[in-house]
Formats: sequence, structure tokens, C-alpha cells
Amino acid sequence: MKNFLIVFFFVASSTVWSQVISPEDDGLVPKGDIHYSNTRVVPYPFLRQDDMMWATRHWERIQVQEKLNHPLYYPVVPLPDRKSMFDVLKDAILVEGSIVEVFRDDLFELPLSNQEVADIIFRVDSITDPDDPSILLAIDSIELKAPNVVAWELKSDWYFDKQRGEMKNRILGISPVVKDPSTSEIYNIFWIWFPDARQALSTNIAYNPDNNTRRLTFDQIMQMRYFNSVVFKEDNVYDRTIDDYKQNRPMEQLLESKRIRENLRNYEHDLWQF
Repeated sequence: MKNFLIVFFFVASSTVWSQVISPEDDGLVPKGDIHYSNTRVVPYPFLRQDDMMWATRHWERIQVQEKLNHPLYYPVVPLPDRKSMFDVLKDAILVEGSIVEVFRDDLFELPLSNQEVADIIFRVDSITDPDDPSILLAIDSIELKAPNVVAWELKSDWYFDKQRGEMKNRILGISPVVKDPSTSEIYNIFWIWFPDARQALSTNIAYNPDNNTRRLTFDQIMQMRYFNSVVFKEDNVYDRTIDDYKQNRPMEQLLESKRIRENLRNYEHDLWQF
């Protein structure tokens, strides 16, 4: 009995001392013991072309103003424990160098170097005298930051895997849509090959409004599709967007997007027999 008490006291003492925290931990559990500090990219399952019974391609837009999409937008100013997805990708490209597959468009045919990406995000605007353009009055430095992001665009493939009997989605590319702080123009700044960005997204966490102790990485949010998006283009013979054939009709564009989504759901449902 005495030996049992000694062992119990030793184990209890070890457990207590192993949970000593410091102000740097900023929480009840040491940062080194938190599970999302050791996350990794979960590899995709092997997929044979013969197992892809059916596939289609969608282009989607994620509006960051929607409440469900706020974890992708906030915080606009980086915090010690988390930052916005735009800052995560920007730092991974320009600072860490872990993302190299950056392109000018969604065809992934025109690659951009780190310097070209830096020139897009940081630029210098010169102000000249309206009466004499040769006279330089001031030089303004303009930087695209997280608050300038108004949406994210995704290019992804939906396919039915007959071996596993399920409809799956894989994201191919992601692009930030920004509002230019000087001209108020809204445009895509570049496209990132999504598989190359998964490592950076899986090692950075976002805020979980449902449970603060179970935060999700950005890669988990994208893979689980924990966001709301609108389809603005489906792969078609004309290679046109919904806006091309339903111009100046926002309500019909939204209904067309819902129709595309409903057709996707109905296709999967009709494959099953009860």
C-alpha cells in the first residue's frame, strides 16, 4: 500500500509540474502541447482516372463580408496567435518562400516571380504637378493589405469517385480579389496553385466561432468547405461566365448559381438506388 501511494504521488507530481505555463503561452495549456501547433498536410487519396466516373469544374467567389466567411478575413491586423488568410499567403510567398507556384491567371500558364508578386502588392505612385507633369510633387507608397480584400475566388473540380462511392471536391487554385486603395478598382491580383499553398495554410489557424479550443487551420476550412460561396462560372463549351449570358441581372445570376449547385446535388442523388 505504501509503494502504491509513493507511485501515485510521483505520477501526480509529474503531471502537475508538466502543466506549468508561462505568460508566453497565453492560455491554460502550454503552446507546445496544443494539437494544431503540430498540424501537417493530409495527403489526398490516390485517384485513378478510371475511377472518375464524372467530373465538372466550378469557379466560385467567397465574399468576406458574409458572417460565415469572417474567419478568412479577420484579423485585419495580425495577432500573435493568428492572422488573416491574405497575410498567411503573402508571408508564405514573400518572406518564407514556401509558395512558389503563383500565376497571373487561372490557366496557370504565366508564372510570377517573387519580385513580380512584390511589385503587385507594393507599388509607388508618383504625384506630379498638373500644370507641369515634369515636376514631381510627392511619392506615395501603396501596399495591398488584408482590409483591401473583398473576396476570394476558387477554381475547383467536382468528381464522383465510383471506387469510394462519393462526390468529392478538390481545389485547384485560389485568388484574392482586392479593392485598390487608390482607384477603388476591384480585380484579382494573382492566382495560387492550391496544392502548393496547403503547407502554409495547414500551419496557420483561424478563429472558430463555435469553439475556441478547437480552432481550425485554413487548410481544414477549405477542405471541409466551411464557408459560403457563389458559383460564377461552370465549365462550358463557350468558356463564359454567368455574368456573360445574364448581364445586369443580379437576381437571375444568383438563381443560375443555385441551379448549378442543385444540379450537382441531384446528380449525386440520382446515382444511388434505394
